[in-house]
Amino acid sequence: MYQRIHTCQARQTSIRKAELTALPHRKHVPRPQQDISPGYDRVAGQLVIKLVSVLDRVSVGDLLRASRGKADICLSRQKAMYLMHTVFSSPYHTVAEFFGRDRTTVAHACRLVEDMRDAEEFDKQLEAMENLLVSARSLYEISDRGAGDA
Repeated sequence: MYQRIHTCQARQTSIRKAELTALPHRKHVPRPQQDISPGYDRVAGQLVIKLVSVLDRVSVGDLLRASRGKADICLSRQKAMYLMHTVFSSPYHTVAEFFGRDRTTVAHACRLVEDMRDAEEFDKQLEAMENLLVSARSLYEISDRGAGDA
């Protein structure tokens, strides 16, 4: 992952204070250590798709359609692939299977979205999505553990 490091006139590198909160969210969240349910990646994909659909105002059908579609739909699908991979730590081949694409397409989407995060507005939007999904993931894991105890 990328870190934005700036050099000041004294030739010392520093990370701007405004970016300190964004950096931790760019790391992959490790998969749960305990046994995960077989449908974990499917549930993660559905959650990501619904969130991106609502926030980007794109239909779920458009995000899962086999054809590329318009540029805004394509970008929303790439965001969803990126979020599924980074927040839920789903491997490329699992994300590709969920979206009906090739794993190299998912790798391309993740690189593209990561590069686009240099734009401040785009980064803020994606960070908000990540925060919502991290909270939802925590709730899912807690409920999944509780069901396993019963």
